[in-house]
Amino acid sequence: MMKRGKFFLAVAAAFLVSGSVCACSAQESSELLEGKKVISQMQSKLPLQEGFTETSQATAQPGFDSPESAVEGYLTGFRESNLRYMTETFSENREIDDIMRQYAILCGLGLDEGEPVSLKNAAEVNAFADNLESGIKAVDFKSVKLVGFVDPGDLDDAYTNEKHQENLIRIAKRYGGDKMVSCVAAIEVDGRKFFLIFDVIRKDGRWFNHQLGGIFANMSGMERKEVGTLSLETADEQILKQLVPDFSKNLLEAEAGHGALGSADINEETGGFDTSQMAVSRYLEYLAANEQDKMIGTFAVESYVDHFDFRTRLESSGAYIFMQQEFNFPAVTDFTRELNIESRKNDIRLNLLEQYTALGVFSEIDTADLVQTEDLNVSSALSELPKRLNLSSIKALGYISPEKMSETYGASEFQDIRLRRMKAYGADDIESIAAVFELNGARYIICIDTVKYKDSWYIRELGGELSLLLGIDSRYAGIIRTEFLENPDIDSLILPLS
Repeated sequence: MMKRGKFFLAVAAAFLVSGSVCACSAQESSELLEGKKVISQMQSKLPLQEGFTETSQATAQPGFDSPESAVEGYLTGFRESNLRYMTETFSENREIDDIMRQYAILCGLGLDEGEPVSLKNAAEVNAFADNLESGIKAVDFKSVKLVGFVDPGDLDDAYTNEKHQENLIRIAKRYGGDKMVSCVAAIEVDGRKFFLIFDVIRKDGRWFNHQLGGIFANMSGMERKEVGTLSLETADEQILKQLVPDFSKNLLEAEAGHGALGSADINEETGGFDTSQMAVSRYLEYLAANEQDKMIGTFAVESYVDHFDFRTRLESSGAYIFMQQEFNFPAVTDFTRELNIESRKNDIRLNLLEQYTALGVFSEIDTADLVQTEDLNVSSALSELPKRLNLSSIKALGYISPEKMSETYGASEFQDIRLRRMKAYGADDIESIAAVFELNGARYIICIDTVKYKDSWYIRELGGELSLLLGIDSRYAGIIRTEFLENPDIDSLILPLS
């Protein structure tokens, strides 16, 4: 649990001395360490808990007539490489991380979350990327066949146990439903056969996918990272084929009961801005109005994905770690591009949540009920946190050039690093902005990285390069109270945001 004011001291003590304007240093207390631990746990939970949902979603998804038709709908989206349709088969969770895990397994990419791939030079990077791209391109998801469903009770007698069934009802109620079942679908992709396990939930008489893998997969001894995806190719699992001897039919030829496939092409970003300062100014305007969709629109989303240089990033990092990359796949197909766009949007929403949490910490507002790590609902937190912060009082005062904030920023060594990062982003230019604003009578600085594509500027990240140079903890979205800065003449450095 986060106690009132705990992170107020933690954030203040985390900032290090650096350059012309420096943050005050302090010895790390037990509260600081506990505070960092809690917010770190919160961050680690974000991709695996409720998932990020559209904050502007106005209508409920229509759902399906049966658990099986919910699974059919998901697989229909897979067959059509329509990620948006796939995610709309879920009741709340977008499950993008799990979809990526499943996608890697179905493509036979051999990626292991626990095994970093060391890439020592450009030749090794190119060989790895070539192999990844060829594996992605080789699988034709138009070939996806759903041949039938297997009763979970035929695989494990414990599933039909009365106590287990009661437990499924309790779990369903926890997530706003009245019933939950496990579905085991037998599918074929390019001649390779799999069982896919789903948790499916009923809400208001309609069925939705709840989770890939989930309860029954866990009962069956499958690891979380396998997301209920079981290959039927190995000799030890040949006996399972007896449950589905006929793989010639395809249930996906019938209607899945969810209506026509929706368009996958909905741009999140706006057309960009004439200057980096204008992008930041507009972001603060939307922050004050709590218009989160417009806030996200100031970020580079599609442009960032389309220009990102996957190989340059791997060469720079010297390694690839599945599910810990900014983008796990090169955008060489429409589907991997959509996966990367969803990953980008998830990162942005995480960034926004960090920002709201940091402002709550500095304002000494109790947010423990919204950011508890055991049952974190990101959608709810993004909705409720701004209401406690009185964001309408935000007043943008201007910005401070990054060179004035940190002498290191203008050093030739750091400029070389910036050029390498600019190449990885595929950008024409990048720039850090230290924006100054007032909130509830207190004055803040927020460091924001911006990126330029063609003639337009976008936000890349809250926090970023300048924030790191100043020693601001990366989980606080680049935010610091100006009173924690050592320079007493901070006002003289502020330039207008034009």
